[in-house]
Amino acid sequence: MRTFHIFNINPYVENLIRDDAYPLFKSFLKIKNMSKKDLSMGINIYEQIAMPIEKDKINKNIYKYYLESDFYMKYHDTHTYINKYKDEQSTLIVNSSCIKLESNMPKPEFFKCLSKKKNLFVCDFDNKDYFWINDIILK
Repeated sequence: MRTFHIFNINPYVENLIRDDAYPLFKSFLKIKNMSKKDLSMGINIYEQIAMPIEKDKINKNIYKYYLESDFYMKYHDTHTYINKYKDEQSTLIVNSSCIKLESNMPKPEFFKCLSKKKNLFVCDFDNKDYFWINDIILK
């Protein structure tokens, strides 16, 4: 099972580090691993590099995209995609700070819908993987 954290990056920051995203990944990793006493500093760093996620807009877009799919379900801000033919089980939760996606696939179905949005940066902290979502090729 993989856990992807998807962040909406400030367009100015994206223009600066589009070609070398490792510093961005390291920044998010440091924020994630900060202690509670450093929380205010972590929030300050986060607010400089990321922008809030428009929950309602993202939820509506995902819902419209998968509305006709038999493998898709939605409950509040949680979207689920279970395709027994592809052996995929994915759960996506939309928060204001980031989108959390848990899946048993390296390239979950939800990436197709999310790849239409610019400035989304994906981090898989457990596997030390990171990429811009619209840079991946999906079939």
